Amino acid sequence: MRKAAVFLAALAVVCGCSRPLQPAEKEEARRAGLELQSVMDMASSRQVRPVEFELGSARLLASSHELLDRVADVLLKHNRLKLIVSGHTDDTGSEAFNEQLSLERAGAVKMYLVQKGVYPESIKVYGYGSRVPALNENSERARALNRRVEFRITTRDWSTVY
Repeated sequence: MRKAAVFLAALAVVCGCSRPLQPAEKEEARRAGLELQSVMDMASSRQVRPVEFELGSARLLASSHELLDRVADVLLKHNRLKLIVSGHTDDTGSEAFNEQLSLERAGAVKMYLVQKGVYPESIKVYGYGSRVPALNENSERARALNRRVEFRITTRDWSTVY
């Protein structure tokens, strides 16, 4: 009997980490994803400047604030959701430098969002350096596109992400 109770308790812990979403939670995640995509589309079409940094630095340029303010608005409106911020660099510089720089840039984005009122535990940051290029070319245009920050909304518990 005791073994069965321990097994059921362990099963409850495991199942509790990946519980299925309720319909309302699914809808909220869908809507937040659409809002975030709309914000990112504005950056892609240059209606809003993308996230930009000083050269070789994790210091955000002031031109990035409008986009990040819109991302913060989405997260504040849907405060039960989580955000994954992924930093990427181009292929100039050493691999170790690029890995660290991309992580610091993602961290700078997180700090900006936290200053706007987003709960810090709802944001995870990852730095990929030049390992995941948007374009596999050596042109200056490709390098510029590879220097980027990407956002992804998730509803999952952090223990089940990556």
